[in-house]
Amino acid sequence: MPSKYPEVLDETRLKKAERLLCDVFGISELREHQRLAGKNILRGQTTVYDVPTGGGKTLAFWYPLFYYWDTRDSISTSQKLALVISPLNALMNSQAEALQEKGVLALAVNSEGGRIEDIFETRSDNQFCLKYRVIFISPETALSTQFHDKVLKKRIFRENIMQLIIDESHSASEWGENFRPEYAELGKLLARLPSGLPVLLASATMPEDVLRDVLFKVGLPQNPARVAVSNAKQNVALSVRVLQHPSNTYADLYTLLPTHENEAFPQTLIYVNSRIQAEEIQDFFRTRRPSHIPAESFEFYHRNITQQRKEHIQDGLRSGRLCCVIATD
Repeated sequence: MPSKYPEVLDETRLKKAERLLCDVFGISELREHQRLAGKNILRGQTTVYDVPTGGGKTLAFWYPLFYYWDTRDSISTSQKLALVISPLNALMNSQAEALQEKGVLALAVNSEGGRIEDIFETRSDNQFCLKYRVIFISPETALSTQFHDKVLKKRIFRENIMQLIIDESHSASEWGENFRPEYAELGKLLARLPSGLPVLLASATMPEDVLRDVLFKVGLPQNPARVAVSNAKQNVALSVRVLQHPSNTYADLYTLLPTHENEAFPQTLIYVNSRIQAEEIQDFFRTRRPSHIPAESFEFYHRNITQQRKEHIQDGLRSGRLCCVIATD
């Protein structure tokens, strides 16, 4: 284990890091699974982090960073950074933007955002340094020759990277949801990173067979540390309804429309299998909505819309302007 990963952590620094995380992200306290995952990485332990959607797993991503770095400090105090592999440009961009707003220097490197060259800067004192504390990047870009030559080989990068986070890591397995062939090649990236660098494999869906396949594909030991939180939610029930009408008519969706004057349409996400279905269901609702609900309250969302449109829809969900988004899964 490299010496930069201590076996015994400084309790004073841990408490300071947790207070700062809570202040920056506006929460009263961290959850135990966030602490466990963060401390594992600080000790240099590769960890499987299996937490359901909405469980707050991204706070664990930044826990090690805040142990070494304070948002109120200058860049010269610490250049530690986290490298995050993410499958979606829209997700990377929104996460980087959210961190920037909280004072955490973050960059999304993709075709719609930052460039590889933006990771570094030369300061006024001519010192070559890392500009960001968090780098989001797609697996394709992370595996590219350009990233290898311009980033991974740089001494300052190798000395300061403290963890690799593979978000949606189940995508590396063809047995998992949303299989991404590029994810299965991430073992090549690990081979180019400093030896002993801890990896956080984050997922909301990681059954045992998928986990074994992911560890094999990425080239990690079959017995990593694991922090898991149950997906069971007491306030969520699963129901199945048999279609009463031909599926291509979407007539069964009438049950979602308000039946009383001025009744609200609860904010709803509908997942479908194709772009055509998403667009047709948007048109279905827009042409059959009650008059008090604007047609623009319904939007489709898939990979073929522009980045500007994606951001417009995401803002609409956050603000409550949109009541229903139909998206491909």
